[in-house]
Amino acid sequence: MERLRDPDLWKALVIILFTILLSSLVIIDRSSFSFSVGSDLFTHWAAWIGGLWIAFFTPIYYFLKHRRSLRIKAWVKMHMFGNLFAFMLISVHFWYWVTFVSFIGTGFALFVATLTLVATGLFYRFNIIQSSKKYIKFIHVSMTTAFYLILTIHVLSHMMRL
Repeated sequence: MERLRDPDLWKALVIILFTILLSSLVIIDRSSFSFSVGSDLFTHWAAWIGGLWIAFFTPIYYFLKHRRSLRIKAWVKMHMFGNLFAFMLISVHFWYWVTFVSFIGTGFALFVATLTLVATGLFYRFNIIQSSKKYIKFIHVSMTTAFYLILTIHVLSHMMRL
């Protein structure tokens, strides 16, 4: 019950609910998200911002967590809330394209990897399954490697199409 008093849990749940709401709006009314920002669609920029945040901040977080451990609570919050917001942006991109493209490719694998990172991160951070905490951490850290591999293949495969 102590965990239910944690304001970070409630903030995280609000971000997740907003992500679900925004993703639902993308699925229902795809055309509202079809506007351009410069040379690319808004959803494309959303994916770039979200993906780059996770790709660059995760190693920085790891470094800071071990080198500047006195501020660990601040680093954990920045990692968690930053990545939840990045996941929201990635979700907008994913649900925009999944309604448009009929095949499952690297984008689907990347979304599943990111979703797994979010789920295991929340389970680990809020100690939801206490008996499996070390396994959840193992999956979370392992999926980070999968995220980088799939992201690299995803970006390169789309660069080859240009």
